[in-house]
Amino acid sequence: MDSIKIKLAVDRSCNRVLFADAGSDFVDVLLSFLTLPLSAIQFCAATSPGCLFNLCDSVNRLTGGRLLKVEACHDMLLTPSTAHEFGGSSFWNSHDAFVKNQPNLQVDGDYCRCWQVMARLVHVYNKVSSGSVMFVRCKEQFMISDDLTIMPASTRTMQLLARNFGPGAILHDFEELEVCVGWTEVVAMLKASLSSDTIFTDIFLPMGSGDQDALAPVKPSINKKVVVAPNEDSGPHAPLECKIKLFYDGQEKKVMYAECKHEFVDLLLGFLAYPLGCVIKNMRDNGVTSPLGNGGGFDNLYNSVVGLDAAGFITGGKSTETLLNPPLSPFSVRPKCATPKEHQEEPENYNGLVSYSWCAGCCLDLVEDRNYVVSDDLLMHQASGMSVTKHWCRRDKANVVEMEITIGKPEVR
Repeated sequence: MDSIKIKLAVDRSCNRVLFADAGSDFVDVLLSFLTLPLSAIQFCAATSPGCLFNLCDSVNRLTGGRLLKVEACHDMLLTPSTAHEFGGSSFWNSHDAFVKNQPNLQVDGDYCRCWQVMARLVHVYNKVSSGSVMFVRCKEQFMISDDLTIMPASTRTMQLLARNFGPGAILHDFEELEVCVGWTEVVAMLKASLSSDTIFTDIFLPMGSGDQDALAPVKPSINKKVVVAPNEDSGPHAPLECKIKLFYDGQEKKVMYAECKHEFVDLLLGFLAYPLGCVIKNMRDNGVTSPLGNGGGFDNLYNSVVGLDAAGFITGGKSTETLLNPPLSPFSVRPKCATPKEHQEEPENYNGLVSYSWCAGCCLDLVEDRNYVVSDDLLMHQASGMSVTKHWCRRDKANVVEMEITIGKPEVR
C-alpha cells in the first residue's frame, strides 16, 4: 500500500508545524474522520468524552448477561460498519488483507477488533491510495493548519494562516519537510485530533532536542455530558415516547439512577452507531458545545467541509451529505442496508433518530424486554435487588424524590 506524501512548513525556532501542503488524497483521508461512528472514539482515546466509556462497557455487560437480543447487536453498536455499506463481502476480503499487512495490529496473537470499527477510514485510505476520488472534486493542493483547518492553497490562504505564525503575522523563516503518511500516521492523527490542536507537530516532529520519535500525547479531556441531538423527524407521524422513573437525591442534588424498560436502553445504546459528523452537526444546530471539538480538530474539519463545499471543491450530492450530516451507513449505495423484513412496515424514527435497523437480519429492539437500571453516568444493569440497593446504601430515603419522566424529542436532544 503506497503512502501519501505531504510537505510540512516547519518553524525550527519553536519546533512546530506552521502548515501542511497536501493534495486532495490526503484531504480525503482527513475528512473521512467525520464518517466514523461515535463508538470509534473509545478505541482511539486514552480517556473518552462524557459517558462514552460507560455506554460501551454497558454493551459488553449486557452481552455477557444475555440481554442483547441477537449477537449481531453487539457488533452493530461497537463496530457498526457492515459489508453491505461497501458493496458486499469483497470489501472485507480486501480489508482483512490490508490489516494482515500491518505489523503492529496483533494483540496476544489475535488481530485487534478496533480495526473493524475503523472500516470506513480503511475504505477511504485504500481508495485514495489507488488514485480514486472520494470527497474532493479535483486534484488541487491544499494548505492545512496544525489544528486541521483546510483551505485551498493560495496567497490569500497563506495570509490568513500567517496570523498564527507569530507577532505581526510575519513569517521569518521555515524549513520544508517532506513526510510520508502511512496507515500508522493516519491512526495517530485520528487519536491526536480528539484532544490536541497541534496535530502535525505532535505526530511528525521529534520531541525535544534528542532523536526520539514524535508522539501524539493525549491531553486530559473535560468531563462533560454528551448530548446527542438527533435529526429532525421528517415523517408524518409524531415521535414515539417512553417513560422512565428518576430517583433524585435532594440533599446531594443529583440523580441517583433511572428505572426503565428496554426502549430507553435501546435509545441510549443507539447513540454509539452515530457518525461523528452527524453528532457535531446536531449538537451545533441545538447550541450544544461538542466535547469532540473541545481542544481538538474535529470542529475545524467540519468547518473546512462547509467552506470547501461552498467553494466547489467537494463532489456534489451524496459526498457533501456523507461528511456534513452522514447517515448511519454513510458509504452505502442503497438507502436501506438490505432487504426489508417481509410483511413488516419500515420502522418509524424513534424520537427523530434515524432508524438503526432496516433489514431482515436486524432486530429492532436491541435488548430483551426487562426492567433496567441506568446510573447518572450511563452504566446499565438489569434491575435486580443488588443493582438497585447499591444506590440506596447510606442514603436517607426522606431526601429522595421519585419522578416519572416522559422522554420525547426535547429530552433526547
